[in-house]
Amino acid sequence: MQKMIRMPQNRYGFSSARICAMLLVLSLLVPAQMSAQRYIVTDFFAKGDGQTLNTRSIQAAIDSAHAYYVRQGQQSTVVVPPGQFVCGSIYLKSGVTLQIDRGGVLLGSLNPFDYVKDSICRLMAFVFAVGQHDIAITGQGTIDGRGFEVANAAVNAVHLGLLSDPLKYDRCNESNRPQNVHFRECDDVTISGITLKDPANWCQEYDRCRRLTIDGITVDAKCYWNNDGLDIVDCQDVVVRNCYIDASDDAYCFKSHNTGGVSENVVVENCVGRSSANGIKFGTLTRGTFRHFRFRNITIKDTYRSAITIASVDGGHVEDIEVDGLRSMHTGNPIFLRFSSRNKGTVEPCVKDIVIKNMYAEVPFDKPDAGYRYEGPVEDMPRNISPSSIVGCPGMRIENVRLENVEIVYPGRADAQYAFRGTTPAELAAIPEWEKRYPEFSMWKELPAWGFYIRHADNIVFDHVTLRLEGEDYRPALVADDVRGLVLENSRLQPSDSKCQVVLNNTEGYQCHSSKLKKQENKKTAASAVSNTATLTSDQILAQDNASVCTDGARLYKASMFGCKSNGITMNTASIQKAIDYIATHGGGTLVFEVGRYLTGSILLREGVNIQLNEGAIWVGSPNPYDYSISTDGKRVLLMPDERYTTRICGLGMIVLDPGSTIAENEASVECRVICR
Repeated sequence: MQKMIRMPQNRYGFSSARICAMLLVLSLLVPAQMSAQRYIVTDFFAKGDGQTLNTRSIQAAIDSAHAYYVRQGQQSTVVVPPGQFVCGSIYLKSGVTLQIDRGGVLLGSLNPFDYVKDSICRLMAFVFAVGQHDIAITGQGTIDGRGFEVANAAVNAVHLGLLSDPLKYDRCNESNRPQNVHFRECDDVTISGITLKDPANWCQEYDRCRRLTIDGITVDAKCYWNNDGLDIVDCQDVVVRNCYIDASDDAYCFKSHNTGGVSENVVVENCVGRSSANGIKFGTLTRGTFRHFRFRNITIKDTYRSAITIASVDGGHVEDIEVDGLRSMHTGNPIFLRFSSRNKGTVEPCVKDIVIKNMYAEVPFDKPDAGYRYEGPVEDMPRNISPSSIVGCPGMRIENVRLENVEIVYPGRADAQYAFRGTTPAELAAIPEWEKRYPEFSMWKELPAWGFYIRHADNIVFDHVTLRLEGEDYRPALVADDVRGLVLENSRLQPSDSKCQVVLNNTEGYQCHSSKLKKQENKKTAASAVSNTATLTSDQILAQDNASVCTDGARLYKASMFGCKSNGITMNTASIQKAIDYIATHGGGTLVFEVGRYLTGSILLREGVNIQLNEGAIWVGSPNPYDYSISTDGKRVLLMPDERYTTRICGLGMIVLDPGSTIAENEASVECRVICR
């Protein structure tokens, strides 16, 4: 009889061969790891076909990576390879980096019931992290929330009775629409390289996080309502850099949801924002403390509301904010600072110690966010272009604001017949405080200045600030109402047709310090072959009294009315002289030269006729020596006074003898001379 050979058995009666077979089967069922630290979602049976729901597979990969971190204490990575991986809510956990490779997409499920409403956050999100640390989302891939479809599916669910929501404004409440990313109470967080697009709600919110870095991400959030690009709430030690955000709501937004919340040590640099709301915004919810914020090298463009809004309306404490290097192009309003009392907090509220420097802004006449799917509402727009504003409330004064090296270009063209705000004390007092109203620069509709409106504020400094008007405007450049301490240092306000550029009402401590009138005599010109050079004499320059009000109480006459041409070619001597003679015989007034080059020879000045050269207006002395008259001391003189000379020459224009030779350039500020109280 052949002897039977038995395989060895273990204590459970399984042979070694059977154990090997079982291990082989198990190896097919348990996801393999390329290395101990990398977990690829396809190894957990996720499919990038754009159809399969992969929520459990991707969550299993994250859970496995987290378990490795707990065991080994080392960071691990979950990899989303190229493909479209449909998914509902997932939770990122401590020690895990979610890496979305180029071509990889986490694609939001179109079923609103695939998203979790977290019991702690009380919000829905695509990617959650709650109470975690050492987490990251990196790579060159995309998180696409498909928010338009998800939000409308949620509305349909409400109509079917499957979801409870009041449908205010015909859309679901924000708590019933998922954000793309929501991290709460997390430490040591990194978000880098990825693209976030099409959320159903805010695109990304970081609430009460510490040591947060967001670097080099792209946000395309224009598909639905409330599509904020980035919301940072009560976070500390934050760096946001090299980001591009295009959002139908606020682009870079900083909030405080809690009276004890603190946002501090925040740096935002080398970033671009585009928005049909605000570019940079503090608020609207501002219950806690904001301090030590630094913004550097920021570009805001095609934005409906303000390039930067700094507000405290819920009892918040806002201090030590610096904006350095902001470029605002085609934006509805450059600067809006607001302090009011919509709600009351428990901290001592304030808005103070704000510096905005090295800023350039251009405000368009048209609607700057035209073309967005969800444009800013037309009915919220004022009928005339609004100025930048620094506005507190009685008992809630904005303090210590410094604007340095700032230039803002406004389109002008306000129409007093269409909408009017006057500057008399009674008219200024009639402007409502609106302490409880939602804070936006357009909340007052019309404001009485074209450049800056300042109210209920202390210690406001304009240092090398230029406010420039492209068209005409019936309003003055700057209105200060109930201001204590307003200083203008070397600042320029381009003249408009109004008689005064600065209106001071109930304002104390106004100071204006400007550079002196430059004087350059005996400049050689193209007529240098002759022995005498055309000059302005010292007496004439001294007669240009920088403290005088050039247009105070005087009729204004445009030089163009008398045939003066600003093309730099036509000789204007006869036209200018005709204008001066006419004004002198009709009671005096001011002859105003607008932007352009006016070629002229000697002009005889007359009693009671002032000359105002607006910024960009240049008198060019003729290169022909025979176009000049000879003074009694044998000099050829461009401007000749009569015996009772009281003429004033003012404005921000120039007088030159040829295109490269300046006789006199008035760098003094118009507002130092033209003031109404």
